[in-house]
Amino acid sequence: MFKGNAATAPTGSITTSGKDAIEILLNDHKQVKSLFEQLASSDEGERATVLEELKELLTVHNATEENLVYPAIRFVAKRPREAETLYHQQDEAEAGLWSIDSTIKGLLDGDDVDEQIQALQKAVLAHVRKEEETEFPHLREALKGDALKQLTDDVREFRSNFRSVASK
Repeated sequence: MFKGNAATAPTGSITTSGKDAIEILLNDHKQVKSLFEQLASSDEGERATVLEELKELLTVHNATEENLVYPAIRFVAKRPREAETLYHQQDEAEAGLWSIDSTIKGLLDGDDVDEQIQALQKAVLAHVRKEEETEFPHLREALKGDALKQLTDDVREFRSNFRSVASK
């Protein structure tokens, strides 16, 4: 998926709504799915705008997962191989997103953009399914006592830093 500078993420794309860290990420997943649907159905004029929204959302979402959630999956849920797979999937998706962005901007003579979008959407939705159906339930089960509350507090604080940088 897309990693970027926190300054590129507007405050409107960052949410901390949800009862806990996992629900916050699930809410992001809903937004990602919606943006992919918009991207797939948008015309050339709208694509760049929708793609920017998707990149902004994924910048915050991926940074949250890579810095807080995947380490918890690795060490707390004791699923290091699965955490590593999630990291790699995000890296592959980031490359796909970059390719689409570059093709739309005319910087690359790439394959058909519609095909690129479909391939990336399929890969991202498979990644989301793995998180939602397997890894997040394992993580929730592993987080005992105040650990889920602490992770939630950490996620909210981490994401608030994007707001601070974006508003400067």
